[in-house]
Amino acid sequence: MIPHDPGAFTQGLEIRNGFLWESTGIYGHSTFRRTDIETGEVLDILRFPDTVFAEGFTFLDDSTVCLLTWREQTAFLLNPWTMEIEDEFYMNTEGWGICYTGEFLVQSDGSAILRFRNPTDFSVSDSISVTLNDQPQFYLNELEYLNGQILANQWRTSRILFINPENGNVERFINLNNVIPATGGVLNGIAATDDGVLYCTGKNWLITLVINTL
Repeated sequence: MIPHDPGAFTQGLEIRNGFLWESTGIYGHSTFRRTDIETGEVLDILRFPDTVFAEGFTFLDDSTVCLLTWREQTAFLLNPWTMEIEDEFYMNTEGWGICYTGEFLVQSDGSAILRFRNPTDFSVSDSISVTLNDQPQFYLNELEYLNGQILANQWRTSRILFINPENGNVERFINLNNVIPATGGVLNGIAATDDGVLYCTGKNWLITLVINTL
């Protein structure tokens, strides 16, 4: 376990270049952060205007992050080292979670639909409906891409879904109900390493969990 800022209303989580990166929401409190992967200490922070509710984010490369907003229909491109917003895209949906496959950005909006977007102009090239046993899976939230699968926090549950990006089928899921801290809010935030280890936290949690999914 890693200490986590209990004031952080977590929306997105990533591991990159030896750091743990995090976005937090709530109007007036939205941020993007670089944190120490061992201690959880916030090392650098970008604070958004009070009119912005920050949501999930993903790295396009080492110097470019794409970060969603909830209802502002805007996705920001920012430099994680300078903490400066460099560009923005329009989107016609709510923004919840996002990940990058290396070819497409995959975006959730709280429904059972995942949209595949072009990283150069944010246009939608395809979409899939996510199902488990032929039943649509709603409230898809924070996303992560790992070993050819899309991982999704499912809001209102303690589950992380492992989704086939070709057909939307949930191939398996893990349930973190037994390890969620009693004093914390809902699960939200998945940072994956190439060897299948997940760093998971939630809104206003005191800790970040380290889980081996293999």
